[in-house]
Amino acid sequence: MMWEQQRWQKFLLLSLLAGILLVPAPALSQQVPMGYFEVTSSPQGADVLVDGLFAGETPVIVPVRSLNPNGSTIKIMTQGFLTWEQQYTQNPLNGEIIPVHAALVPISPVGSLKVSSQPSGALVTINNGNGQMTPWTYQGLPTGTHLVSLFLMGFDPFIRTVEIQPGQTTDLVANMSPRTGSGRLQISSEPGGARTYVDGVYAGITNLVVGHITPGLHEVRVVRTGFEDFVEWVSVQNDSTSKVQASFKPVSETSGGFVVVTSDPPGASVFLDGVFSGMTETGRPLEITNVTPGSHQIYVSSKNYEDYEAVVVVASGSITPVSVSMNPSPMPQACAMLILTSDPSGADITIDGILQGKTPATIETVCSGTHTYALSLPGYQEYRAPVNLIPGQVFQVHTAMTTVTEPAGTSRQETPLSILVLLCGIIMSVAFFARKR
Repeated sequence: MMWEQQRWQKFLLLSLLAGILLVPAPALSQQVPMGYFEVTSSPQGADVLVDGLFAGETPVIVPVRSLNPNGSTIKIMTQGFLTWEQQYTQNPLNGEIIPVHAALVPISPVGSLKVSSQPSGALVTINNGNGQMTPWTYQGLPTGTHLVSLFLMGFDPFIRTVEIQPGQTTDLVANMSPRTGSGRLQISSEPGGARTYVDGVYAGITNLVVGHITPGLHEVRVVRTGFEDFVEWVSVQNDSTSKVQASFKPVSETSGGFVVVTSDPPGASVFLDGVFSGMTETGRPLEITNVTPGSHQIYVSSKNYEDYEAVVVVASGSITPVSVSMNPSPMPQACAMLILTSDPSGADITIDGILQGKTPATIETVCSGTHTYALSLPGYQEYRAPVNLIPGQVFQVHTAMTTVTEPAGTSRQETPLSILVLLCGIIMSVAFFARKR
């Protein structure tokens, strides 16, 4: 009987000892060697990702395991700047703090376009505006896709789309294709230096030869400020040269007047009484001749600039100069575009408390001003941040969602296991005393 009682006591003692050993000790988690990265950036407020997980915004101190054999990869990113990334093969030692500073490089919102043609002297336009003569380099073009068109008398139009890269110069060489089965026009004037138009298309300054003209009748108009326009219809034959000698007549009291338009910057479209009259060019004003005496409405338009509108009074035989200094226009859009992505995707998007969809998503109806957006996904911590938008802005944010973690020492298995061990101990104690009686 005594031997059986000792056996039960030993069994009970071993069971209680096993239960104690199976219970997780919160103090063990505190003994894991931890080091720290002190992350800063210029400018501040950039998102910090450590091994793909969001760790906060700069400045921030990020704890990492010192004994991680793979080290850590740190990414720092913010809107309008290139992503900064650095691989650390060894994490900081226990209690050590390693400073990490990222001098973020801004992404240029503009680029350049260098346009040349063979032969040169073609009229080039960007998005049907900003007319210049090749060769020409456009500076400060917004990044993205642009329509480039080149026109040269006697050649087929050359039209391409080009992609402007941030901070880079894009080269475009236009090999103009001559029209087949054509003749030539040899145009001269006295005095020279007059603007010449063939079928309403600017051909150059006299004296000149215009090639690759399709056979048939063509209107030749030669204009010079201070003289009446010279207009003549000319028949062009295949593989032959037709000569045109423009003789000017001085303006008379019954002649029309002249409007000479210059703009800064050049390349603006000019309308007189609602009719397109041409475009201003670098170093050469736009001359509008044979304008009926009286008041006229002039309208000057250029992309990304405020429109200019005025009334000019034209007198018979006189020159009316119009010099326009274009003012940059504010962004016309009242709203901005918000592009939200997340890792993992599928997070619910709310803006100012209103559900807007799931990531990835492009939201084009966010009005300018300050808003609060939030991303939520089951199993991950909710991400919430303010954003200040300006009209026409494209704001892109990528968020690495952080998983929900239990506090140290409070795992879901700890409480049920402790209760199970305690119940086993109670049951065995009751059985021991019952057997003893």
